[in-house]
Amino acid sequence: MTLLAAPEKPQRLAAADWIGAALDMLKTSGLDAVQITTLAKRLSVTRGSFYWHFESREDLLAALVAEWRARNTGVMVEAIRDIDTLDNGVLALFSVWVDHTRFDARLDQAIRDWARRDTDLLETVKLEDDARVAAIAKLYAAHGYPESEAFIRARVIYFTQISFYALRVEDDENMAQRLGYLEEYFRCFTGRDIDPQICAAYREAQLKGQTDDNA
Repeated sequence: MTLLAAPEKPQRLAAADWIGAALDMLKTSGLDAVQITTLAKRLSVTRGSFYWHFESREDLLAALVAEWRARNTGVMVEAIRDIDTLDNGVLALFSVWVDHTRFDARLDQAIRDWARRDTDLLETVKLEDDARVAAIAKLYAAHGYPESEAFIRARVIYFTQISFYALRVEDDENMAQRLGYLEEYFRCFTGRDIDPQICAAYREAQLKGQTDDNA
């Protein structure tokens, strides 16, 4: 007599699965699209399974904000912590900002769009912007800039990048073009010339990485 194997129990989704799906929905369709029923259909589970992990939609939305803070502010601050030279520090920032597997530009913009209609989140965004600027200012100050100048230069480089995302400049400018302006960007943001060897090595590594990604 052959015994039939018992059917496998469906694997219960983790909270991270719901958060991941909700983040994708937020980035592609906006806040109003992030609904429990919609997410359940997308994940092929019942609506009730949501409540194993979250008490409410508001609980999920709070988790999305926490994920954004951990991803985007955390990766920036970590990238420039204990950097040995200004050249390497600024280039480390550039590396984070062009690598969307590290700094999620679409998520950053989606959060900012959401904050336009949520005063509490708007305050959180301002605090995160302040934390990012403070980290960059610390980098400048560590390499000889007076405190006030370090703060203003940090603002200039950071808000320029945020505007770059908002205006979607990268849609019309490829990596080779951006790297062609590297010396000028560095001089604009620091008032100094970048070390030619460091610049050449960075440009080569970025172009090689892009070639490998497209292979």
